[in-house]
Amino acid sequence: MRVRFSKRYLRTLVPLVIVVTVVILALRHRGTPNVSLPRIPNTTYAAQRPDPADIGSDSWSKEEVGSLLASNKISLDSSVDLQFLDLNRLVITGVGLKKCYHAAGRFERCSTKVPKGLPEVPFADRTLEYVIPKDLRGSVGFHWYGNSEYVYFDALTLGALLEAQATQEIYALVDVASAPFPESSLVSVKLHNLYFVFQKFTLAELLADSRQAHTVSKINVLFGSDCKDPRDFWHLIKTDALLDGYRFPSYISCEKKPVAMRAASTVNPALLAQDGRNFKIVQLADLHMGVGENKCLDEFPATDDCHADPKTFKFIDSVLDIEKPDMVVFTGDQIMGDRSIQDSESTLLKVLDPVIKRQIPWAMVWGNHDDEGSLSRWELSQLATTLPYSLFKMSPYDTADNTFGVGNYVQQVRNATDPNDVLMTFYFLDSHKYSKTGKLYPGYDWIKEPQWDYMRHLYQTELAASIPTNKPHVSMAFFHIPLPEYLDFDSKKHPGQQNPLVGTYKEGVTAPKYNSGGLKTLGELGVEVTACGHDHCNDYCLQDDSASNPVWLCFGGGGGEGGYAGYGGTERRIRTFEINPQNGNIYTWKRLNGSPDQPFDQQQL
Repeated sequence: MRVRFSKRYLRTLVPLVIVVTVVILALRHRGTPNVSLPRIPNTTYAAQRPDPADIGSDSWSKEEVGSLLASNKISLDSSVDLQFLDLNRLVITGVGLKKCYHAAGRFERCSTKVPKGLPEVPFADRTLEYVIPKDLRGSVGFHWYGNSEYVYFDALTLGALLEAQATQEIYALVDVASAPFPESSLVSVKLHNLYFVFQKFTLAELLADSRQAHTVSKINVLFGSDCKDPRDFWHLIKTDALLDGYRFPSYISCEKKPVAMRAASTVNPALLAQDGRNFKIVQLADLHMGVGENKCLDEFPATDDCHADPKTFKFIDSVLDIEKPDMVVFTGDQIMGDRSIQDSESTLLKVLDPVIKRQIPWAMVWGNHDDEGSLSRWELSQLATTLPYSLFKMSPYDTADNTFGVGNYVQQVRNATDPNDVLMTFYFLDSHKYSKTGKLYPGYDWIKEPQWDYMRHLYQTELAASIPTNKPHVSMAFFHIPLPEYLDFDSKKHPGQQNPLVGTYKEGVTAPKYNSGGLKTLGELGVEVTACGHDHCNDYCLQDDSASNPVWLCFGGGGGEGGYAGYGGTERRIRTFEINPQNGNIYTWKRLNGSPDQPFDQQQL
């Protein structure tokens, strides 16, 4: 009886102890800076922020810049346009680590570890401390409690230094290396396996050659031995990991951005079709990549040692080199969220690396798995809009709560010799994730009526006037989850007959149960072809005749080895579209991972 009595009380006591522990941690946590604080651009967080009046203005006019330079008795080369002098550029004056304990997914108590040998930072009242919110130990997001660790850096803006009329020399970060630099004029401080190298500058020297980048303007942490950083002015240090031995090795990437430069021309580039050439689009569907190399799922044909992401990249590289496309469209689930819990940014950057390094404009829509990692749909979208050769946009109605979706936009292709000549119009829509009305409409979500209304409004108020009526014009739409009409195998206009279909129909089409009238809207927009992903083992194009104008509904077919396949064995594939601007013809075909040089299922749509 006594044993039973003790066990019963223990069962009652244990949950109580857990609750009390969490409350104590919460109370101790109050007054301790939390890592999860307001977002600063480019995935850094401000953990401590001085009074805004002390750190300088957010923006300066050309006249104000000239006045600041004059008051500091600094003369710049006459070739420097003060309009493009970036006084918000950071000068990094210190680095260190935040060692923390986290619990219950909410509480994080941290202490600061400052490396030895770091010079004292002047203008402490104007210095910002940034914490990069990425756990080096890979505990946050994976464990209910444990130890976490973050890199932080201290920085001042050039504007703050000018307004302070700084006369003393300042140590600024110039490099990150695997070994200390021998020069006596440099100071090297060690964080784990890497040395952060600082050099002394006067304010005039920091601004002297404004078109060069002597100092590091930002640092970031990326994860996985295969991580990439294709962004302009960023340099990924791969000679050694910052920290190894945990879930994934972590690496430092440094931005060295010139002090004076025009706005980046690689973001949102113009889509131009050259005279006499067809316009080619490669669709990359369901790559399902994550941090690190990852395991293959349902590889076919099977091999002894398959690493999902490297094998997928080899396939993508082959197709891009063969096709040499004018544009690449990612149709969702390029990120496998549960494999990107440590850092979705690392996954997105490596996904885009083959396209960005080839300088190919790219567009993207989100699938149902992209935002299941460390970044929300909204945060992923904010990042995507800043990346080189990005065509991704957020509409005025896109919201962080995803009610309207994120990434509803239009891109047009123009004649390279006559920019007023619009040749093609492409619509991109967020098809959301899972139904929120499961009892009525179980399964996957759908493109909402307000999204279709927005596209219709854009067409009527802006696009229609630019689309010529006296010659062919091609319109296409891209989204992740298929429309219900992807199941219209039977002709509506010709009962008893089948609609034209080219390709493979292997798995049940996972279209939403609710029909929001998208096909009718697409017909009003003049869309002739849609392209989606989601169903990895379906790769067909089906011509549906239920609308006033028949529309070809195409699957891309799963391209990534990290996503499911099966259904008797399905080899990964990639679809290409080729458009003839002169006659409006659209052609399409696919390529297999094992034989990318042999196109198949070639057809005219």
